[in-house]
Amino acid sequence: MLAGTAAGCARPEGPWPSREVRVIVHAAPGGMSDTVARFTSRGLNERLGVPVLCENRVGAMGAVAFSAVKFAAPDGYLVGYAPVELAVVPHLRYVDLSTGDFDLLARHHRAPAALAVPASSPYRTLRAFVDAVRGGARVAMGAAGPLSVWHLGTLALGRQLGRTFIFAPFPGSGPATTALLGGHLDAVMAGVPEVQALVRGGAVRLLGIMGDGPSPIFPDVPTFRSEGLDLLFEAWGGFMMPRGVAPAILAELEQHILAAFQQEAFRTYCRTAGLDVQPLASADFRVFVDQESARYAQLVREFGFVS
Repeated sequence: MLAGTAAGCARPEGPWPSREVRVIVHAAPGGMSDTVARFTSRGLNERLGVPVLCENRVGAMGAVAFSAVKFAAPDGYLVGYAPVELAVVPHLRYVDLSTGDFDLLARHHRAPAALAVPASSPYRTLRAFVDAVRGGARVAMGAAGPLSVWHLGTLALGRQLGRTFIFAPFPGSGPATTALLGGHLDAVMAGVPEVQALVRGGAVRLLGIMGDGPSPIFPDVPTFRSEGLDLLFEAWGGFMMPRGVAPAILAELEQHILAAFQQEAFRTYCRTAGLDVQPLASADFRVFVDQESARYAQLVREFGFVS
């Protein structure tokens, strides 16, 4: 009787959205992913007319945040930030996840890996660096890691050059570049936005970019592919929801998120931060993520991280 009374007194929710929406972010506050998520949340707040709140769930290369999204109720009130780690973590087999656990909403940007050296480095060009490593030069390379996309890019570069770098993992690209400036490393692999301020300030030189074309931020910096090295490694970011959200809600959120990307303050931030904004709507984002997932599945096997 009491259960029936309680159920009868429960107020049904009104049309979506009738309460706040949460955005789960895998990264710590203040970084690029967090800032992109917060700008997008601000735009959603204005368009949906309800509070849109960011919540940081840091840990296990994003698996903590991804699991929180996967197991959330598919009611339209929880959105997850979808970074490149979404295509990597499921293949490491320490957590039960796959990209199929999520409905993808939209991609925001791509940020290719960049090989950076101190301004005082003897390596003036990518060709000089490649020739030196192939010739037996021992290079101490730092990057976020282990098992980050920058670490995998470093391993892939070493494999194509037939050499092994002295690899130093760091908790993020910021500490890695600090070690570079302190003279503890010969080079760093990081995202273009993570080193662009140091490049513009003259403390660091970019030798090459692991993108599929020149960076719009540094168009004169060669790609590794232009030097005959088939290397494509990049961070990217977008948004997702737990699988099973009503199609009408997914479609509406997709359009609101794509519109939120156009906020003038957001666009200004992206230009300042060096982000290469390349939005993709839901269907194309799914194709992109599936391709990335297949590629990283092969890489983690080839490098021996799983059997």
